[in-house]
Amino acid sequence: MQTSSPPRSLSPVALRVRDVLNAWDPIGVHHIGPGWPDDEYDDLILPILEALDVEPTVDELAAELRSVIEVDYGLPAPDGCHEAAQALLALPR
Repeated sequence: MQTSSPPRSLSPVALRVRDVLNAWDPIGVHHIGPGWPDDEYDDLILPILEALDVEPTVDELAAELRSVIEVDYGLPAPDGCHEAAQALLALPR
């Protein structure tokens, strides 16, 4: 999974993915304080939707989430990858 340009308008499922990502907040921007945009993680939405299409396991999706934060964002793996993966896999499509 690699980050990509976010779609111009978000479908209902993409908005649900955004909500999960913002709640997880893997780089911690929303915990710094108010003022961060809701679209902070939108570059992850399309890759996540593509990953969900192949029906990964929780462990596989968590590993992909961990990797994208480490490789594309250049940050250490955040806590909560497994929980975020579970939440994403539970989303209605």
